[in-house]
Amino acid sequence: MILFLKPKPPYFFKPFLGLFSFDRPHPEVWDGEVWRRALRLKSGKLVPLGVQSVGTKNKPKLKVAIKSRASEEGKQEVRNKLRWIFNTDEDLTKLCAFMDKDPTLRSVKRKLYGLRTFRYPTVFEGVIKSIIQQQIALIASMDMTNRLVEKFGDSIKVGEEIFWEFPSPSSLAEASLRQLRSCGLSRGKSNYIKNFSKKVASGEFDVESLKRLTGEDIVEKLMELKGIGRWTAELVVVTSTEREALPADDLGGRRATSNFFFDGNLISGDEARKFTEEWGKFRAMITYYLICAEHLKSD
Repeated sequence: MILFLKPKPPYFFKPFLGLFSFDRPHPEVWDGEVWRRALRLKSGKLVPLGVQSVGTKNKPKLKVAIKSRASEEGKQEVRNKLRWIFNTDEDLTKLCAFMDKDPTLRSVKRKLYGLRTFRYPTVFEGVIKSIIQQQIALIASMDMTNRLVEKFGDSIKVGEEIFWEFPSPSSLAEASLRQLRSCGLSRGKSNYIKNFSKKVASGEFDVESLKRLTGEDIVEKLMELKGIGRWTAELVVVTSTEREALPADDLGGRRATSNFFFDGNLISGDEARKFTEEWGKFRAMITYYLICAEHLKSD
């Protein structure tokens, strides 16, 4: 079954997937052309999907292959989820106009014209992945996430391909600390993930309702939970909601900003916050562009 999505142009599909992808389930897998994962519908049904770009930056089109039967309602739910994940409706006009005012940002924009942020399907997934990423290298966190997905996530096999979905709150809530630690997680992170998952699975904490709050309110709500500080909460905002926040203490963001504007002299989180104030509501997106541009330079 094939669906087509038409993102608002310009739309640059590959940079994020190419720079921050993994060759094992995360639960998504990117082979350079097709993005694959399973998505759980409201009914509980697991739907295996493959998404690829068949358009251009200025006339974008995404081809969606649904690898199982789906009702009309199910197809619409898949379409809505993918529009969210791939951020197809964002208008980049004002961002591009703002970046054009600065020669450095203009150059970055030209190289990555049409780049969007990639969102996690659920805030729950964003919180768990952000906890895993705390104070470790990205590649190490991706390895731990892969192990978590393969140990606790659901999967569906189509032919020779296996499509994975991120672990549910109940599966992580029921996991033992020993099982969580076997994924490479520290004792502290294992406790944070288990306790947070328990709150979500029991209904004590409605994590998906955070999308309706402001960015700062989301940060404050998350910081009330053990194991979640400002950096983690801000990362959740930018990866899992439509709200604005800047994880200024993030090493990748500080390094990229430093390389483009401070001759490589690494700035602090406070310095990053102060410097990016002039970018206003675009500061998170511009920092994201700088991170991606930095990765492209190092390849």
